[in-house]
Amino acid sequence: MKKALSKILMFSVISGFALAFAAGCVSQTYKNGVPVADEDEDAVKSREAFKEISRVINSYKGEYADLHFEKTEKIMQEIAAGDVDTIKEVMNDPDRYPPPVLMSYAVQVFRSGNYETAMFWYYTAQLRARSDANKSLDRTTHQGVTELSKVYGAEIGNFAKLNPEKLEITMKQVLEWDKTAVRKYNPKWVAVMGSEARVGTKIRFIPEDQYALADSETRRGWEQGFQAALRQLKERQAEKAE
Repeated sequence: MKKALSKILMFSVISGFALAFAAGCVSQTYKNGVPVADEDEDAVKSREAFKEISRVINSYKGEYADLHFEKTEKIMQEIAAGDVDTIKEVMNDPDRYPPPVLMSYAVQVFRSGNYETAMFWYYTAQLRARSDANKSLDRTTHQGVTELSKVYGAEIGNFAKLNPEKLEITMKQVLEWDKTAVRKYNPKWVAVMGSEARVGTKIRFIPEDQYALADSETRRGWEQGFQAALRQLKERQAEKAE
């Protein structure tokens, strides 16, 4: 059973990294490797994303409603609004918060000019989100995580794409940090990213005693997927330099 789970996780994680990385790479204006962001447009996108999340969570039933995702949404909104107290609370104990909160924080850090710190928290959140999706038996949660990455990873993903050396250092830090960090949030938050949340009442998840294996295999597959993506980035850079 564990060997079968391991094979499934490896396939989904490697392909998941490629999807997540691609999702974070969209059109963006840069000057000397630094992004020139349109704050108004970004603010509009964030507001629309929050509206969609609010619309969906109001329809949750059963175990999905028991997740109280509206609390996570509220924290994300406060971070997006620049609430200093909320941001401090998150950073004092980041392991308490699910990946969407860390993604929201990463965006604010990025817009303040701390690009490498932003990459660390964004890719940490992305790794954890994919790991949590691997615990879900609703496979559509993976697409939900990819869509989440599109909302929060556009600027950071493009910066990483243009700075593969910094990305490589950051990813090594993320993988090492995640090995020892203790996650204190409920991984079942990811269930709201799947299609079953809109019609069902019971969350389908792997047994809790398999969580550690899922996390370990996700890190392993994530690293393989990253190395493949990094090779492609370096090859493209070399081609442009010729």
